[in-house]
Amino acid sequence: MRESTGHLLDPKRQLVTTEQAWDRLVAVQYIDKSLLRQEIALSWQRCLSSNVNPHTSKNENVEKDYLDLENKRYLLEVALPHMQQLYTFVKGKDFIVMLAAADGTLLSVFGDKKMYSAGEALNVVAGASCLESVLGTTSPGICLARKVPLQVFRQEHYCRLYHTWCCSAVPLFNSQGELIGTLDLSNRDKDVHPASLLDLVKMTASSIQAEYNYRILQDDFKKSYYYFNMVVDNMPEALIFFDRDDKISHLNRNATKLLGTSAEQLVGKQAKAVFSNYDGIKQELATGRHWKELRFKTRSGLVGIEAYLKPLTSEYMEPLGIVCTLKEDNKPKPLHNTAKYTFDDFVHASEHMDALIRTAKRIAAMDGSVLIQGESGTGKEILAQAIHNASIRRNAPFIAVNCAALPQELIQSELFGYEEGTFTGAKRGGKTGKFEMGNGGTIFLDEIGDMPLNAQANLLRVLQEKSIVRVGGAHPIHLDIRVIAATNKTLSREIEAGRFRLDLFYRLAVMNLSIPPLRERKDDVMPLVKHFVRKHQQMRKDIAFSPPVKSLLQTYDWPGNVRELENVIVNVLTRITQQTVTTDDLPEYFNTDSNQETDILLLKDTELTTISSALVKCNNNITKTARLLGVSRATIYRKLKIYNATDCK
Repeated sequence: MRESTGHLLDPKRQLVTTEQAWDRLVAVQYIDKSLLRQEIALSWQRCLSSNVNPHTSKNENVEKDYLDLENKRYLLEVALPHMQQLYTFVKGKDFIVMLAAADGTLLSVFGDKKMYSAGEALNVVAGASCLESVLGTTSPGICLARKVPLQVFRQEHYCRLYHTWCCSAVPLFNSQGELIGTLDLSNRDKDVHPASLLDLVKMTASSIQAEYNYRILQDDFKKSYYYFNMVVDNMPEALIFFDRDDKISHLNRNATKLLGTSAEQLVGKQAKAVFSNYDGIKQELATGRHWKELRFKTRSGLVGIEAYLKPLTSEYMEPLGIVCTLKEDNKPKPLHNTAKYTFDDFVHASEHMDALIRTAKRIAAMDGSVLIQGESGTGKEILAQAIHNASIRRNAPFIAVNCAALPQELIQSELFGYEEGTFTGAKRGGKTGKFEMGNGGTIFLDEIGDMPLNAQANLLRVLQEKSIVRVGGAHPIHLDIRVIAATNKTLSREIEAGRFRLDLFYRLAVMNLSIPPLRERKDDVMPLVKHFVRKHQQMRKDIAFSPPVKSLLQTYDWPGNVRELENVIVNVLTRITQQTVTTDDLPEYFNTDSNQETDILLLKDTELTTISSALVKCNNNITKTARLLGVSRATIYRKLKIYNATDCK
């Protein structure tokens, strides 16, 4: 009448004999084992010994802090996605899915509304117990007691309250074979569960166990690695470990400080890609001379570091790798410009900027010239630095040159350097130019549209020949450098006006990026506001912005772009006295009456309206107006010229 798995061969006949057995149990407290499956009879005997009431036994207490132990929370976290997947196979068929811990505490109960309500009425909910001593005979209870998968049908339940229920449960074990819980599917008023349903629960339980044990293994590994790191990081020496393939496998905190980098940037890299003379030094280890000078490529140039290299071998003398102890060399180190910004520094939410950054990342992986166009204050230099730091040149110098700030008579010598004695007042020994300083890295030519035509011709020649000749010099200096140029001017107009060379444009614009102004990406305004508040606030916390202020910030045209927005936020943080920013806290040009939020004039129509309003506030003083708007005096003059506005001082 029964299979070895515990499933009924003849369900209807078995249920009849089970009902007879239950009646005798209630009447004379006698268990007729001939009428029951073995596991059911053993469970009834345990329930009888525990004085479980077959008529009324149910959960009386539901623990509120049932996830008080970490192992319970961990099991639930692992199991829940698998339980939800299991539920998709039985959804709509009046089932609930239950997970219990090894102590019988139900960690999760969910499913179809009708069945869930039935269980809720009996306190079969998360936080309750499913032990035999509480509920009597159930599939989860037997699983926890006997550690075997089992199905329990209708009257096989010891307690009458569950005589319409059918349950299929499977125990869960960790990698040491210890019981950690049980998984169950239950419903009622249905035919008995087929054996295939128990197989489905078994498969889900196997998935839960596999992930649980994998995570435990990973956690153990992480703990071991953490202890290793903690020990190594607290050693006074600067240590680097190379594996048998000469890859950097680990370096401690002192080593990262000495090298001026992070572990993430070096771990996994070939040693010879980081230390230029590594291969030669490794070959010399056989001589027994272990102290060497490693040459390390940094953003500041090539640095010599004294190192003691010790080969590591197994007990069978198989090579395992090398442990390297570093000692800082006191030789002077060259100092060059570096780039500090990366793509992670771009705060944005708009699709415009998202698309721009995706394109810029692809461009960073190439090595051609880049032209960045955009209005003042949009972040052209930040984008240039991000491209450099994402390129193969990230460990080499980043040299920034503002072409508009260089005096015309000095631009040649600043860019290309000069030899000693070239002109009166020249430095002894000559001077290295910006291109030569950035050799091997990136040179950023900002405001390229303001470069004089004669300097443009020389720059074009440098880009074509890939070499420079110092002013007053005769010998070419080979260049390996990437050029990123930027301008806030429309170069097509400059070319038409004869102020910019077309051939230079094609040399620079091998890859072209255009940063949209802030007025075209209003979705970025509030994320930037929050970013600047975090950046500039000191002790002030939880600053909020009133709806009128948000409306003003999002509808304003921002002629000064992100730079202007940052200046406004700094201004606001110096003015506010409460936790909520109102229109009274904004710069004056945002309102016509600072005492009445309802009389706010939204300055969103044109740049001229914005500038005109600011000029009125500043009595037509250009310097004060520029400071108020967060832009340069040159920008104000340029805008006024565009709109033919005068009478300003």
